[in-house]
Amino acid sequence: MFDIVKRRLLDKQMMKLFTYIQDPAGTDFTGEENVVGSPEERAADLILKMTLDEKITYIGGFDNFAIRGIPRLNIPYIWASDATSGVRCFGPATAFPANILLTATWNRDLIKKVGNMIADEARAQGISILLGPGVNIARVPTCGRNFEYMGEDPYLAGEMAASYIIGAQDGGVMTTVKHFACNNSDYDRHKSDSVVDERTLREIYFPAFKKAVIAGGSKGVMTSYNPVNGIYASENHYLLNDILRKEWGFEGFVISDWNSLYSTAGPVLNGLDVEMPKRKWLSPERIGKALKDGRITEANLDIMIRHILTSSISMGVFDRPMVDAEKKTNSVEAAALAQKVVEEGIVLLKNTKSLVSKSLLPLSAKKMKHIVVMGRNGLQSASGGGGSSFVQSAMPVMGMCESLRKFLPQEISVEFIETKKGKIFKKDRESVKQADAVIIATGFDKVHETETLDRTWKIPDNESTLIFEAARYSSSIVVVLNGGGDMETGSWVDSVPAVIHSFYTGQPGAAPVVDVLFGKVNPSGKLPFTMTKRWDDIAAASNYVKNPGKASFRRILGGQGNPKIRKVTKMEYKEGLMVGYRHFDTNSIEPEFPFGHGLSYTTFSCTSASSSSQNILKSVLEEKGVDVSVTIKNGSGRAGGETVQLYVTDCASSVVRPQKELKGFEKVFLKQGESKEILLHLDWEAFAFYSTERKSWYVEPGDFEILIGFSSRDIKERVQILVAED
Repeated sequence: MFDIVKRRLLDKQMMKLFTYIQDPAGTDFTGEENVVGSPEERAADLILKMTLDEKITYIGGFDNFAIRGIPRLNIPYIWASDATSGVRCFGPATAFPANILLTATWNRDLIKKVGNMIADEARAQGISILLGPGVNIARVPTCGRNFEYMGEDPYLAGEMAASYIIGAQDGGVMTTVKHFACNNSDYDRHKSDSVVDERTLREIYFPAFKKAVIAGGSKGVMTSYNPVNGIYASENHYLLNDILRKEWGFEGFVISDWNSLYSTAGPVLNGLDVEMPKRKWLSPERIGKALKDGRITEANLDIMIRHILTSSISMGVFDRPMVDAEKKTNSVEAAALAQKVVEEGIVLLKNTKSLVSKSLLPLSAKKMKHIVVMGRNGLQSASGGGGSSFVQSAMPVMGMCESLRKFLPQEISVEFIETKKGKIFKKDRESVKQADAVIIATGFDKVHETETLDRTWKIPDNESTLIFEAARYSSSIVVVLNGGGDMETGSWVDSVPAVIHSFYTGQPGAAPVVDVLFGKVNPSGKLPFTMTKRWDDIAAASNYVKNPGKASFRRILGGQGNPKIRKVTKMEYKEGLMVGYRHFDTNSIEPEFPFGHGLSYTTFSCTSASSSSQNILKSVLEEKGVDVSVTIKNGSGRAGGETVQLYVTDCASSVVRPQKELKGFEKVFLKQGESKEILLHLDWEAFAFYSTERKSWYVEPGDFEILIGFSSRDIKERVQILVAED
């Protein structure tokens, strides 16, 4: 176990590394007056006017978070800020929930609003580039940055990322979808070579990026730290030129992750456009030498600069004041939106019978006299994971105890009980026994789950033991989890009646969780990942490091950006396509809670599924796709939200395919007794797999089954479709 003192020291070092306060308003260039021409024409004109020295200095970062300006040519400094949880490094801003919680809403429109609101706050502080969103797939639950990403499914991640990007770029701020590609571990991100076969890349690890740049229109892409199949991502010709630019038609700019270059000519020749946070491998000295040696040419630099200039000009960055005086940060509207996201994203995992009711939740304040709170996150809310995405809220973030006291009448006592190493002191056991409800707020925080290292599989501080022990004294226990994904629950989950996953809630803190606990908010979040019973049930576990939570300063900090320190080791993705629910459902392994799972205080039904075509020619499918309709009804006594999920099964494929794959979803809100017909469109790609023989996507004629339900394991309706050869 990594020593907690070292973790806290590392956290402080990371905050120094990723926090840089700068007032960009002092370097404000608004562009030339009455400039005409397309972005491409204007960029070409500026490149012609730039000296070679100016070109060399332009492709290296400035002051940690900027692309440098050239005052002589009215080229402004272009400032960047970390995302997706809000604008950081440039003063107070709204701390939105972590990306994984945004995804748990399964609500495209809501995420688009978040992207747009963050863009407003960025514009208010002179920021034109957001360093996100992150879409790396949750291959293993212990990856230290899973909370920054969008879960285990490429379709869900792509849809949510595209929505965020559209919202942000509609607000005039460029996004840089990250980290391209296969940065699915923070265990040793600079020195782990992700060895992945072609089909797995295409079907699991590329689709979210593809959706982000094609459907979302992201102006930027950020490379990852790790090598992919032996070549660092920042100089990987296959990734950056063959796939990103040639195949997907990407015309934006490619930015490096901070300190992720390992050579000079490699990135210049293979698709990178700017090195961050400063000129190191692309320093004037090294670039000058490479030019002199003939390893690169000035034309290579022109291509890099053109990508940056064209993208920025097309977004209006050159033709407006750097700081938009009409925009503001920390608005009432932003706070309300952050609250709304948490309310929709919280997942009610379990809600079974207690001694006094058929389901423990929602709690009734009228029946409460005394509530006990325990757990490592009971006093201080875990608002976010650690590292470059953590946003320090401008407003106080309330923990569980404070939120309960604010919500409940004064006559109801809320007692926090200290525990140690998972043990309840003898003097406190009677209080636990007498409590009307016991809330254990536990899980991870920004120290235990952070960038640069993996976290543990088990909850820290022996709190799995605490939960199990508390169940000896009370039958009215609610466990509230914080964390970026799946964690060990099997040792205790059967001993408690109710479990909530609240991820990282940002500045709303525990207040929305309390609203869910007492029924003020009807939960509607859905898991964007599978929660497993055992570590060994995860397909990638046998192909992963044995102790992912164990870390050392030498491994974390040593050798970053230096190819001469420590050898790169191979991390083979031998499980291939079998990531998350694809593995569990294909191999009939029972999860603790399945992908897409999330309970409500409302009962929904799903009926009358049908398709626009039961027999369809392959050419017609490729031209028009197929529509699937289903009726959802709220059959209980209160309004609520449900997410209709559509999965596709290839009934008789000539190649190995997952048993089912998510290809559509829609979140719907219904009043008591209300019903609504949901229409989901499937294009031909929903039926396709990547054929390595044909080197293209391929729909194999035959029978397909469309599965509609409320999780990957809660299938309510089925529709058969025959795809026929022309």
